[in-house]
Amino acid sequence: MTDRAGIDEQIKRAQRKGAGIYVLGAVATLLVVGSVLFWLFLVKGYSLIIGPDEASDNAHVSVRSGIAWASNSQIFIVGSEASIDVSAATFETSSLTINDSSPSTIEVILEPSPAHVLAELDIAGETSWYINNELVQVGKDLDYKIAPGEYELSVENPYFMPWTTNFVAERAKTIRLMPQLQSIKGSIAVNSEPLGAAISITPVTSASQNSQEIKASTPSFADLFGGEYQLTLNLKDYESVTERFEITEARPDLTRNYQLKPVQAFLDITAKPDSGVLLINNIEKSYGQHSVDAKRSHLIEYRLPGYFPYTENVVLAPGENKQINIALKPELGEVEINVNTSADLSIDGKSFGIVGPETHTLSLPAKSTQLQFSKAGFRSVTQSIQPTSARKLNVAVNLLSEFDARRAEGRPLVATQLGINLLKFSPDAYVMGSPPNETGRRRNEHQVSVDFSRDFWVSAHEITEAQFATFEGKSSNSALPKTNVTWEQAALFCNWLSEQEALLPFYIVQQGRVVGYDRSSRGYRLPTEAEWEWLAKKARRARSTVYVWGDQTRIPTNAGNFADQSSKELIKLDNYDDKQAGVAEVGSFKADRLGLYDLAGNVSEWVNDYYTTALPDMVNTQTDYMGAIRGSQYVVKGGNYTSGRLRELRAAYREVGESAKPTIGFRIARYD
Repeated sequence: MTDRAGIDEQIKRAQRKGAGIYVLGAVATLLVVGSVLFWLFLVKGYSLIIGPDEASDNAHVSVRSGIAWASNSQIFIVGSEASIDVSAATFETSSLTINDSSPSTIEVILEPSPAHVLAELDIAGETSWYINNELVQVGKDLDYKIAPGEYELSVENPYFMPWTTNFVAERAKTIRLMPQLQSIKGSIAVNSEPLGAAISITPVTSASQNSQEIKASTPSFADLFGGEYQLTLNLKDYESVTERFEITEARPDLTRNYQLKPVQAFLDITAKPDSGVLLINNIEKSYGQHSVDAKRSHLIEYRLPGYFPYTENVVLAPGENKQINIALKPELGEVEINVNTSADLSIDGKSFGIVGPETHTLSLPAKSTQLQFSKAGFRSVTQSIQPTSARKLNVAVNLLSEFDARRAEGRPLVATQLGINLLKFSPDAYVMGSPPNETGRRRNEHQVSVDFSRDFWVSAHEITEAQFATFEGKSSNSALPKTNVTWEQAALFCNWLSEQEALLPFYIVQQGRVVGYDRSSRGYRLPTEAEWEWLAKKARRARSTVYVWGDQTRIPTNAGNFADQSSKELIKLDNYDDKQAGVAEVGSFKADRLGLYDLAGNVSEWVNDYYTTALPDMVNTQTDYMGAIRGSQYVVKGGNYTSGRLRELRAAYREVGESAKPTIGFRIARYD
């Protein structure tokens, strides 16, 4: 029993041991299978071809990032990406990244490591280093890396002769070069005006070991090595001169000519007024301090128009500072002004006031001065004068009205262009109105003694419809006298014509209405009653007559357009036939002894005077008489084509005019 039990126990132990071996074998199998699967599905291999041949023999591959390992020229990567470095002695390391897009065979070409070229020069000046004629560095030292090969090194320095050598650069090698530059030789010639100045030439930076100071006097010549030097010149009573110069390969030989400047002194100048011109030795200067040569005479001038000039000669000691304060004294000149009429005077654009017509004496600054004389309705006159304290200056000015100025220029009258012929008269004294015993006399024909101080012009004809149409802005060719016109319309025509000819309008107009007149104006107007009547009965006669043609009651042939045998349904003049039933064109009948047409007939005419029943001054002589000073009606003079009685043709005959009529026209006049 005992043995049996032992045998059974041994059998169980053997079974348990066999089960363990089986388990271990299964685990080992799984590990092998897993490794194969890991290798097949998770590890990626790449082949590296490394060049050039000199690098491939000792190339080394290392993993920089990622899960990877290298074996000879193989690289194995676990995952999607890894970075590696490929290196070899005397070659530059190449880094690359390998990923799923990389080819299975990768070529890597290593670049040779550069050679290191070194050189050093402890010399003055700016040294330039050239390799194969290309500037690679500027300075005392050369520290430069270059690809392997054969090269030429050139060294240039302004103080030395150029130096050149050839060298071979091997990869990763250091090349030390030792340039041997030779100093250039040059010279300097020094002259000065005046001569005899002490020269000192001191090296600042020299290519030579010789740094001795050179001393001489001008003129002088010195041999020098390349480098920078300081030159100093000294001469008594003259300013020192200091200059740095260089002896270089480009300019080895120099010449210096110095114009020495005397030792300086100083002028400090102020001036009142401060708007003048300051000259020192005839050169314009500004106010303030100025450097001048000592021990020499200097001319100082200060000028301002309208003031006496300042002049002074000064000589200053070396270093002296002289203060000069200039105060100019005004210079005035007398100017005597004579103007033919009172006028506004402006002096240099500033209003002075009214001068003339009497002599006016002014004291003006002695400078170029512009005088302008102006007056309404007159052409302005400008004169430039130069007053002086040495003598009185006379200025005579003849102002012309714009009207007269245009005449002097030969420009035609607008009236003439319209066909209005004006005649000039110089009236004399007479008695207007009619004497008590004159046949046909009316009570309103008051006798007034009148005289005249001014010549006047009057139109030879009555104003025509065509002429009046121009004023209205219309067109007409009619030579009939303008009728159906009010007194005010006639006055406005006169003002319009005055404005066309640059004459001061005679009539004063406010808001389109005539409210008065300017007696001094030379503008166009209606004749005064005194003028009209003087023309009709006194002009160019020994005594006054009753009619335009004289005293006889028989009307001369072709004397005018009246109500005669050709008129119908009118009171007619006996024994007169003008063969004109109605109004006639102006100038259709014979002119009177003055050259005037239709004064006695054709149409009656407005005159300038108010009509009033008040008695005028019949005691005193009235000069330039213009009738009543106020009124609402106007005087009408002369007969017309409806006048059939001799009394209506008398020169003294006058009617009251209230409105426009087909029998009333007008002629124009103006003062000379």
